[in-house]
Amino acid sequence: MASDLTLVQSVVLAAVQGITEFLPVSSSGHLVLVRKLFGWSDDGGLVFDTVLHAGSLAAILLYFLGTWRDIVAGYFRFHSPERSAERRLPWLLALATLPVVLAGPLLKPFLESADMVRNSVAVGLSMVATALLFQLCDLRFRPSGKPIGFRDALAIGLMQIVALLPGASRSGWTTAGGILTGQSRNDAVRFAFLMAVPAIAGAILFQIRDILQMGQAQFEPIQMLIAFIVSFLVSLGAIHFCLVYFRRHSLRGFSIYLGLVGLLAIVL
Repeated sequence: MASDLTLVQSVVLAAVQGITEFLPVSSSGHLVLVRKLFGWSDDGGLVFDTVLHAGSLAAILLYFLGTWRDIVAGYFRFHSPERSAERRLPWLLALATLPVVLAGPLLKPFLESADMVRNSVAVGLSMVATALLFQLCDLRFRPSGKPIGFRDALAIGLMQIVALLPGASRSGWTTAGGILTGQSRNDAVRFAFLMAVPAIAGAILFQIRDILQMGQAQFEPIQMLIAFIVSFLVSLGAIHFCLVYFRRHSLRGFSIYLGLVGLLAIVL
């Protein structure tokens, strides 16, 4: 469980995690490719991975602090009709999270196999598939103007199962699910980011459980703290960038990027 990464490598990977967790380009896929490209150890340690996820989780909790306050206020004013959307949101997020909660434990042995999925070819194929999905979203982009319903939330949640594969962006596939169910790009991205809270929190809980089962962890506290801060700050910037960017732009640019990177990963 000891990390073989230097401080510089930890900072680089923390920055990559912060950027790619929220940009629709796959954090897990980019972490695999960066390690392969520079020849860094693929065994960063469960503690290190947990710290990076915790940084991203803290960022999204802080960024959407106003949303969490509105939800609490909605339940304190239960008979207020204008607060119904805030009261409904937690149930939508719970329903959207249910598919991956059921499928995750079943797929865990397969997803942890380095020979099967944690290699550049598998990551490249997932990236190309994501690029094609984004092209489909551009062709089918017809916002209905209606808020996300429970059926829409379930459909978006099913997309999150595919995003368990390294190279298949969680934010990208859930945003695509929102667009294909008739949401505007901005609303789809926002819901995808809110879905990240239970998704990342669940991943952290599983990692902590595995850490406790494996025994004593070896890590440098200062190195972990720096990695957490970098992941947190970069995640904040990435969240804000995406919410501003998708007000006026489509997924096309990310589709081209993922297609090129995915093909290079397969070929090289």
